[in-house]
Amino acid sequence: MAEDTISAVTTALGEGAVGIVRISGPKALAVGETLFKAASGKALVAYPVNTLAYGHVYDTDGSLVDEVLAVYMRAPRSYTAEDVVEIQCHGGVQPLQKILQLTFVAGARPAEAGEFTKRAFLNGRIDLTQAEAVMDIIRSRSEASLKLAARQQQGQLAGELRTLRKQLVDIVVNLEAVIDYPEEDIEDVTYGRVQESLSTVCSGIEHLLAHAHTGKILREGLRTAIVGRPNVGKSSLLNALLREERAIVSQYAGTTRDVIEEQLLLDGVPLVLADTAGIRATDDFVEKIGVEKSRQLLADSELVI
Repeated sequence: MAEDTISAVTTALGEGAVGIVRISGPKALAVGETLFKAASGKALVAYPVNTLAYGHVYDTDGSLVDEVLAVYMRAPRSYTAEDVVEIQCHGGVQPLQKILQLTFVAGARPAEAGEFTKRAFLNGRIDLTQAEAVMDIIRSRSEASLKLAARQQQGQLAGELRTLRKQLVDIVVNLEAVIDYPEEDIEDVTYGRVQESLSTVCSGIEHLLAHAHTGKILREGLRTAIVGRPNVGKSSLLNALLREERAIVSQYAGTTRDVIEEQLLLDGVPLVLADTAGIRATDDFVEKIGVEKSRQLLADSELVI
């Protein structure tokens, strides 16, 4: 991995004002210098580190590709803790794809999904909890979930885990010292002290587990099922909460035969709302399947209306 230089488009696909191509690895600067020509005539390495340089990207035949800004970030002060070059161009599909192809011609290879963050982890810049938090930040559905993910990305959870681990290591060290060197004048490690220390660690773990479900809800949404007999207003309630005609409503029983899922943000809490088929005894084969799905959703949901 250390010998590979990778590149990828790091902004969302589609049309926008700005798009970014990131190059990371030992040859990042060389690849960047091959593509980017500064308007000042200076090489990219001649600019101060972490400073945007204005210029253009040219094709292999010398034709202009796009007007861009480029920045060189020297290891280890970059996202991946490797040498990184980022090229900011216009955010259209064609300029981004063309510049990306030119990075491959210059010696980079396509980055795998999540490989920039993977390298940040393998290079020791972040730990696993912080790596997971990166995706949580991207996928956050509410301000509360964003704040939670940002705290984790800053190392709050990692710090709490390190504290618990240190307490356990201290217990092991003290026990091993007493067992291995009984003749030495070492402070006694009594059963009561060990039990007290372990109890403290257990309390810390229980505290983390107690709040884990809240974090899961903020990240993924509270699975909420609207369940009941036919024609009691389940689909009407879904439409009212969503403020749109998402589900078909009629006076005939059994209109809803499949599960309809939609997402809703309610007072900062993301809900995954599911409208279900009315639960009743029926001879209709398709409706039976819908009723069975309703019963299964009833068992799996965290909140039931």
